[in-house]
Amino acid sequence: MFSYGGRCVYDGLSTYFETGAVYGLLGKNGAGKTTLLRLIAGLTECSGGKIDIDGEIPSKRRPELLDRLYFVPETFSAPDIPVIDYATNIGMFYSGYDADAFDRYLKEFEVDPHQRFRRLSFGQRKKAIIAFALSLNTSLLLLDEPGNGLDIPSKLTLRRMLSEYSGPGRTVILSTHQVRDVEDIVDHIAVIDRGRLLLNMSTEDIGRRIMFMTSDCAIHGALFSERVTGGFVNILRKSMDDDGEPTRKSRKIDMEILFNACVNGNGNFGKEVEYAL
Repeated sequence: MFSYGGRCVYDGLSTYFETGAVYGLLGKNGAGKTTLLRLIAGLTECSGGKIDIDGEIPSKRRPELLDRLYFVPETFSAPDIPVIDYATNIGMFYSGYDADAFDRYLKEFEVDPHQRFRRLSFGQRKKAIIAFALSLNTSLLLLDEPGNGLDIPSKLTLRRMLSEYSGPGRTVILSTHQVRDVEDIVDHIAVIDRGRLLLNMSTEDIGRRIMFMTSDCAIHGALFSERVTGGFVNILRKSMDDDGEPTRKSRKIDMEILFNACVNGNGNFGKEVEYAL
């Protein structure tokens, strides 16, 4: 349970995040994505219930846990020092900090390590702090709207970096309302709206339960249909033949359509997906 300024943000939210996964935390502006990340990071304390990370309560801010997690906010208040000095001064508090990796990430992002933070553009500052976060090699990385302020080439670089960073023992949770920015790198999808968790499932499980089909018109019996350029995209329960093969060919998971179905559908779409098999 969590309230802010007299407004209840979360009441009865219960979920979990698996180790070794890359989560796309999707939601509209104001849905509660940032609040959830701050709660996980221990920067805010819930008024009811608890948050547990490997047996640790993040709001207690124990050094053993803080060494294993890092939170990158959407906007970063930068000190008036060179980027490299910031990394050196803060990196010493993290056992996994890799200065060579930080230098490599900066080169890939085309950020000058000797430039002062406050002389960098918003996008350059964002890339610098993301490069630093990746160089810490924490087991839990929280990114709030990481694509905001980045140009198209930088977004492509970020997606590649995150794909390389992910793996066993590392969990990445990145929030965004720009669904297309993350659809190629996430393997779990969590959808939040008005403080409610509408869906939390791996893309593998989603692909086993439902299928996406393009047609000239909305298909009768579809869980959700949305008009797009050239026709409709329909979400259907996946049906199998006697050999266990899909009876109809499905296009890949369309995260934008999936998000719209969760938020704008009948309110029970997530449950319908969960019990589709």
